[in-house]
Amino acid sequence: MAWNFDRLTELLDNLRKKNPTHSNITVLRNDWRFLRTLWECICHQQQPNNWATLALKVEIEAAAQNIAEDIAEKHDRSELVVSILVRDCQRKTKDFMAQISRYVCRFSKSFQVKSLSLFSDDSFWTRFVDAVRANLWSIKSTTHIYENARYRSEVDQKLGALYKDLDSLQDYILAVVRREYRTNGIHDFLVHVASVICRIAIQSCDYWINYRAGKYSAVYELNKLVEEEEGGVLYEIDPTNPKFMEFHTKTLIVLYKIHPGPIGGNFCNYLLGGSRSRQKNLEAEIKVLIFLLFHNGLEDEKEEEEDDGESCEDVRSFLAEINALLVEAACLCEAVRRGTELSCPPCSELLTKISILKAEHFLKKLLRDTTDIALSFLFKSHRIGELKDILEKMRRFSEDLPDEKKEYGKRRLAIIEGVAEEVASLCQAFEAKKISESTVKNSLLRLLLNMVISKAESFLMELLSKKSAANFVDCTEDRIQLLLQQLNFFTLIVTNDLVKGRKDGNMILADIEAFARWLTCFASLVMVKKKPILSFYELLEKVKLVKEELKEIGPQFPLSAFPQTYKLGFIDFLSNNLRELLKYDSQAVAQVKQHIEEIQLHLKSLSSFLTRISDSDIDEHPELKDLGDHATNVAYKLEYVIDSIELDPDWKHCFWFYYLLDEVRVLDKQASQGHEIISDAKVQNATQVSAINELVVDLSDEEAFIVDRLTGGSSQLGVVSIVGISGVGKTTMARKLFNNQNVIYHFHHRAWCTVSQVYDTRELLLEILSGIHGLTNEVHQLSKEELKSKLRQCLMKNKYLIVMDNVWNVEAWSELKNSFPDSINGSRILIMSCRSDVALQIEPDCDPHFLRPFSDYESWKLLEEKIFQGEGCPEELLLVGEQIAQQCKGLPLSVVVVAGLLERTEKRKECWEKVAESLSLDKMEDLEARCMKILELSYRYLPGYLKACFLYLAVFIEDRDIPVDKLIKFWLAEGLVQGTRSNNLEDVAQDYLKDLISRSLMTISKRKSNGDVKACRLHDRLHDLCLSKAKEENFLQLVTTYDEPYASFPDSIYGFDLYFDHQLQPVTYEAYRLSIFLKRNHFVESRPSGLGTRSLIFFASADSEPRCPHDISFICYNFKFLRVLDLECINMGISFPFEIGLLVGLRYLAVSGYVRSIPESIANLRNLETLVVKGLRGKVVLPVTIWHMKRLRHLHVNKHVAFNWDDELLGGHFQLENLVSFSCPSLSCGEDAEKILKRFPNLCTLRCMLFESRDSSKICNQLPRFNFLTHLESLNIFYYGRALDASKFILPFKLKNLTLSNFHLPWSYTSVIGRLPHLQVLKLLSGAFEGQIWHLGEQEFRELVFLKLDTLNIVQWSAFSYHFPKLQRLVIQNCKDLLKVPYDFVHIPKLQRIEVLWSGQCTEESAKKIGEATGKIKVVINSL
Repeated sequence: MAWNFDRLTELLDNLRKKNPTHSNITVLRNDWRFLRTLWECICHQQQPNNWATLALKVEIEAAAQNIAEDIAEKHDRSELVVSILVRDCQRKTKDFMAQISRYVCRFSKSFQVKSLSLFSDDSFWTRFVDAVRANLWSIKSTTHIYENARYRSEVDQKLGALYKDLDSLQDYILAVVRREYRTNGIHDFLVHVASVICRIAIQSCDYWINYRAGKYSAVYELNKLVEEEEGGVLYEIDPTNPKFMEFHTKTLIVLYKIHPGPIGGNFCNYLLGGSRSRQKNLEAEIKVLIFLLFHNGLEDEKEEEEDDGESCEDVRSFLAEINALLVEAACLCEAVRRGTELSCPPCSELLTKISILKAEHFLKKLLRDTTDIALSFLFKSHRIGELKDILEKMRRFSEDLPDEKKEYGKRRLAIIEGVAEEVASLCQAFEAKKISESTVKNSLLRLLLNMVISKAESFLMELLSKKSAANFVDCTEDRIQLLLQQLNFFTLIVTNDLVKGRKDGNMILADIEAFARWLTCFASLVMVKKKPILSFYELLEKVKLVKEELKEIGPQFPLSAFPQTYKLGFIDFLSNNLRELLKYDSQAVAQVKQHIEEIQLHLKSLSSFLTRISDSDIDEHPELKDLGDHATNVAYKLEYVIDSIELDPDWKHCFWFYYLLDEVRVLDKQASQGHEIISDAKVQNATQVSAINELVVDLSDEEAFIVDRLTGGSSQLGVVSIVGISGVGKTTMARKLFNNQNVIYHFHHRAWCTVSQVYDTRELLLEILSGIHGLTNEVHQLSKEELKSKLRQCLMKNKYLIVMDNVWNVEAWSELKNSFPDSINGSRILIMSCRSDVALQIEPDCDPHFLRPFSDYESWKLLEEKIFQGEGCPEELLLVGEQIAQQCKGLPLSVVVVAGLLERTEKRKECWEKVAESLSLDKMEDLEARCMKILELSYRYLPGYLKACFLYLAVFIEDRDIPVDKLIKFWLAEGLVQGTRSNNLEDVAQDYLKDLISRSLMTISKRKSNGDVKACRLHDRLHDLCLSKAKEENFLQLVTTYDEPYASFPDSIYGFDLYFDHQLQPVTYEAYRLSIFLKRNHFVESRPSGLGTRSLIFFASADSEPRCPHDISFICYNFKFLRVLDLECINMGISFPFEIGLLVGLRYLAVSGYVRSIPESIANLRNLETLVVKGLRGKVVLPVTIWHMKRLRHLHVNKHVAFNWDDELLGGHFQLENLVSFSCPSLSCGEDAEKILKRFPNLCTLRCMLFESRDSSKICNQLPRFNFLTHLESLNIFYYGRALDASKFILPFKLKNLTLSNFHLPWSYTSVIGRLPHLQVLKLLSGAFEGQIWHLGEQEFRELVFLKLDTLNIVQWSAFSYHFPKLQRLVIQNCKDLLKVPYDFVHIPKLQRIEVLWSGQCTEESAKKIGEATGKIKVVINSL
């Protein structure tokens, strides 16, 4: 709509030409020039969507159009008509301005241009600024409103100055800045300038409107317009404004970086303006100053990039000092432009300051590159003459100083003279090779610091003498004295070299330099009556920061994201660790040993206090929670610092140690004061758990229907799919179907595999084959395609059932379906999935079965049985219990988890009502969301120690078995299990496990032969909960192939492709624990690191067998503080890295490879409790130093391990008294084996290999005696060699579990085994005994609960029920000659299961008869 204004202007200009004497036309034209600039400002406003602003814009446009139409209609009439027309237009315009006046005032306050369209057109920018200047000139003619002549003169002068400033700024912007207005740094500057000019235009219009209306407020508006101090519009673009100058110089640096041409000269012209001819020396020195600005600005950007975006404080302060000098120069030039008579001395004072800064820049330039070559060049070249030129100019400028400045001039001159002399001396010494490069550097740095500090002191002293300083609140005498004291303190630091030799000393010295420069800026700006960039309190804050740096002598503490789970347990854990460290008496911590003793006592005291805090105490006193959180964070920091001091002591660790010592003292003091406010509530017993209940829900209607689909129907291979949401019980139902007696008898082979979202086809094939054929070493070595072929061969012509659980997509089915032959015999595939579309893609012609949720009644019955174990619910809890069951919405997972929670809740109505209230989710219709909410509630009610153990389950892969033994070892190594000295921690951990299972937070997937839990699993939803809580509480980080940078890595498992253009950057983690699920080569080649990582557990996502060797030594350097390191899935090759000895904090170590021996450095791991070495080839030799590992409890080496020692060591007294489990030592028969085993007096579990002795004597070729191992409960022996002399077959009295392989002993020797009073599990494997008849004697195997016979040549088994009165499970495998299972076994009261695997048909039939005769014994047949 600008054409309306152009038309109006043209009409008014024509009227004025025709009527030159008509003054009202000029006034009218001025009015509309003001209104047009106002309209143009509105058009460029940043947020023009305000309705009032938009309305104002439209109103101005409409008024302009109206006036233009009136003039156009009558402009060619008579002079009288034109005169009436102009008066009428004037009246309308005046009324319109009065109408909009209230909007214009508000409009100017926060104006900001929306874009830089103002600069996109030179003609528009020029015309717009010209219009604003013309408006100012019009206003200048109205200053008669001031009655006071002096005020009127001042306002005239200020308006004239503003007019000239806009003129200068207009040309400067066009000449220099506009060309690059889209660049970020320049854009912000131009937006600021344009916004201020628009605000000047708006305020001018505001004044004009008020003036034309005759309002008294016009005086106020004019005063506001010409205000020069802070708060005025003009001040915002005034080069004497320190903040604008800082803004401006940053823009200049950006411009210089783009176009390093005449930008400096243009800025100098803009700054000096009309004073150039009178200040030739000043102009030259300002150009030098601008050069320093550009040089240091680019250096600042360079260092900022190198320091990841953090500007170096010394460079920034140097730039600030340049800005301060430019402000001072602008003040001088402004005085010249305004006609103030200036003598030469004020300019000379500024010149001396610039000279000092030039000298400092010279030293900084030397310091930036102090190599021998660079120093030689600088010293020998003419550039050394720069300092002499600076000194000469300084002398000349100092001579022109007035008398009152002479003293300060002498001091500053003396500074440069001293520097020049010192540099000359250094030059001579360096050229004569009397001093080194480092000496030169240190000397130059000291010179620079002394120079900067002395200058700051001189400026402060001068400021102290100035009475004008009193005008600034920040500059009272007391405050200046305080700043001088701080400066004197830093002078002492520098002159005494207190940071010399420190790694971060230069950084601290740079901060001291920066602080001194900020003081100089402060004094310089105050002396020219400008507000400093940094206030007095900001300077004090910098003092505080620098002092903290001096106190710390290093970087901030490197770790922050500490775990938030089971905080009290960690404090106890650390306290115990420190007690053990003190016992060890490490020399590395000798200097701080007494302080560690003190810390250990403080932690013990804190633990005692925090243990007594109850939830009610925290509700009443929230500060108690803060105290506990703070104490835990300090404990984690102490752990890192003390470990660092022990491993690699450094000054920064020592500082942090003393700093944390102070903190822990304060915390303990606060805790001692808090004893009075906490209650005496008793702490619940952490190990009190209920029995495990593996209740299975009865959905007989569903089960019968699916069994019919599995066993009936077409004889072709069929797929049966069960579909339902997560938590509805699909896997539970599948397990019932899998173990259904009718299903067992119907199919020859049954196998199970769990697919999950992330799966490995090879693993799935092995899982299926393990259920059908069994897994041998040969099978493990097969490739994926060979495994597919093997599976197809095994299934061919057999009726089989394959269960595929947790199928998320059709790809898994596509990978495996060709391995499932259709022999037209009724074989079935049972699919479980959350997705019906997947089931339909797999089998389009068969509808999936949707597993229904429980009814409210079924939910309640399950809940009741789970809690009360068949005793029935008390009447008072019945209604609320049914309400809770109803809120589970038929999801079995929700029911059993809530039941686990209620089991530990008081059986009182009000307690159950609280749980019901917590489950009140009426608005949550999504069943899966409701289920997750219930799981979260169950987690919230877990005691702290169980929360940590539960979250640790997230370490393991989803939908995979979790080995219980391994899990417990992890818990123990991490310090998650706490107990008294009278409790065995392994037993406590077992109680923890049982507790989690009884709460239905874990499910049992496998049991050991004696019935104990062997492996567990997590439901998908519980695994998701684990991961989310572990992440939320900084407990654990899971890294998978979906995470960066691994998501972008190539798919090859053999290394990166040659054409993979990916710059490998170091992968750094801050997590306290890492569980990594990646391809081996991706993990190794990314070389990850973690400064504070304590656990690193790796799972391979592909290539199940670790065939390709990898160098893992980098882990010993990148993860120095590990407690748990599990690399069992990575082949580390033939060399066990000796660097492993660096990881002195390790408690659990598992590795794999073709290693032949373990290095002696392993003994450095004095805290190691578990060592697992998966040898992929033959024998692994233990080092002699193994006997120094006194805390070792579990030593497992596959395939077998030998000892490296001579006769002298063999006759020594070395023992590993804490070792409780050991596998698999390779021992020679006879006394040598006994001598070795006696060195493990507390062994509880032993798996070993016995070899025939090379000594042919009878003593050396007999079975070792094991009775001296008085604690041994589990023994597994595999024998290589000829038949042994077993006349002294002596086994430990407490033995509970015995496995024998390949002994080829006569069956009569089993009588020795049968008389063991505690034997519960017996496995006779691979020809352990020979002979066709096994005849049992009286009183044998009275406690046996599990018996396995595998690969034996037995034909007839003569036994009766009274031989095995407590037998529960019998497994007969690969006994092809055995005629039958003794029928009298039907009378064994506790026998539950008979498994006949790959044995003769007669054996199978006899087992079936026993099962049919009792109806209670489950018989599992797997035929050949």
